[in-house]
Amino acid sequence: MTLAEMFARNPRQKLKRILPGIAVPLIILSCWFLFAHRSILPAPGTVFDVLSHPSNDLLSCGSLFWNTAVSLVRVLLGLLIAILLGTPFGFMMGASERFRRFTSVITELARPLSPIALLPLSIIIFKDTSFTEVFGLSQLKYTKNILNELQIGMVFILAWGGVFPVILETMHGVRGVRKVYIEAARVLGAGKFFVFKNVLLPASLPDIFAGYRMAAGRCWMVIIAAEMLPGTNSGIGYLLRYSYQLSRLDVMLACIFIIALIGLIFSRGLELAGEKWLLLRARER
Repeated sequence: MTLAEMFARNPRQKLKRILPGIAVPLIILSCWFLFAHRSILPAPGTVFDVLSHPSNDLLSCGSLFWNTAVSLVRVLLGLLIAILLGTPFGFMMGASERFRRFTSVITELARPLSPIALLPLSIIIFKDTSFTEVFGLSQLKYTKNILNELQIGMVFILAWGGVFPVILETMHGVRGVRKVYIEAARVLGAGKFFVFKNVLLPASLPDIFAGYRMAAGRCWMVIIAAEMLPGTNSGIGYLLRYSYQLSRLDVMLACIFIIALIGLIFSRGLELAGEKWLLLRARER
């Protein structure tokens, strides 16, 4: 019986599993309701009003939905690049000692470099080049289009921020596979691809998805910090900074809620995807 089937048959068990996680947020929300009139914070109702109308224009900066979508697309693109580059690189570092010796020094030198610290360098190198210019869509340059908001430099720092957790966790996952399994497969005549597909990959998947979760969280933090810096004009981080400057605390708290919620969705979504993938692999066997 799967976990989902167990929950479907026993809703009390599901409730017991969920309640501890939502207890603290409910306590904080209750305290906010009780003491909002005694603090500088706006009433919860005003923040909920902002959240319940995500398509309304806010502070002449676009809607909450638009700015959130811009940040999400930036993060997903940067994360995708980090995964596509970091996963095979981490596999190579984990599977080949020679490759690991050749690349370990440069990896450890590059890993501590903060993506935000590299933002000025990315501006110098890539300037403010957007995907509209890359794809030669000059007719869209002065329109409200998502491609105008995807700057090469910003995607670069996001990929930089996400690639190292993917590399390191993938490497540790591959190195953690017991050598006896690999040697047994080779003794039985298995080729390199068979060993990769049926031994290394399944055994290292939990670590790989842990790396993806860390990368997603880091990319999300990086984009919020980058959008709060001068020079940006869209994104949930930009809206957060601008609402603070105009003392619109209801908009500011709505942005903070959206940032926290999306961070949770990223983390739990990747966790569930990893569990589902492992379950499918187990059923295939």
